[in-house]
Amino acid sequence: MNTYVGIEIDGGQMFMMAETAEGSLEHTVPTGADCTLLQLQQEVEAFVSKLPYTPRGIGMGMPGLVIGSDKVELSHVLPALNGVTAAMFETSANIPVAFINDVKAATMAEAAYFTDNETVIVIMSDAYIAAGVVASGELLLGAKGWSGEMGYMILTVDGEAVLLDTLASGQAIMDQTGMDDAALRKHLEADDEQVTGLINQAGEYFGYALTNLLHMYNPDVIVVGGSTPTYKGYMEAAREALERHALPELLNCCTLTTPKIQNRVIAFGAREWIRKCTQL
Repeated sequence: MNTYVGIEIDGGQMFMMAETAEGSLEHTVPTGADCTLLQLQQEVEAFVSKLPYTPRGIGMGMPGLVIGSDKVELSHVLPALNGVTAAMFETSANIPVAFINDVKAATMAEAAYFTDNETVIVIMSDAYIAAGVVASGELLLGAKGWSGEMGYMILTVDGEAVLLDTLASGQAIMDQTGMDDAALRKHLEADDEQVTGLINQAGEYFGYALTNLLHMYNPDVIVVGGSTPTYKGYMEAAREALERHALPELLNCCTLTTPKIQNRVIAFGAREWIRKCTQL
């Protein structure tokens, strides 16, 4: 039985998961901009206290810039996390805790389905866009652990340098249409020409970014997850742009696919991360 706890946190909720002899124990609590560090700490403590054993470790997928595995340098998504350290979540039982950026956690979870000989890129595109890369079985972190800020990739539009996040992310699409997710999907199903055109344009920009990653890393696999790629027409436009601009030799040896873990991939990856950290 896996005796590690996996936690994922975002701007709307914190999800906690662990295994027991009776099955999986899961719990979700709301977060939000007004959520405090104390509230998060208390919820983790309460969850751990319900387990019939003392966990070997707690892995936490954090939204923002994570230094090493023990500090959140900056989180625009959840201000309560700014500057927090892993030690602040050890609970009264002094359980080892390891932080990992949320998208890197998703990368860890998905990469576990491939061999160490494969180079795997995992992209999560929701409100914003980020990526993680695993090569030779190792997660590429960068000098401070901040690699993979794909949304900050620069594209040129009408001669101006523009962030990918402002062109192809879910937040960018909502800002341009003035619609929420449900309304967007309704208009897409109705073949609204204006909305369809915006989605296709966003998907095309995303395809340019995929092409850049393909050329930089020569991956075996690119996994694209998150809610934005599920918009009707988005990935079709992305694939078309990728096929139009990519070097055929690199494209032919790469598989573009969707996540094998459809739900809570960040919590699964965070649990895998603390397992690896405690075994070093």
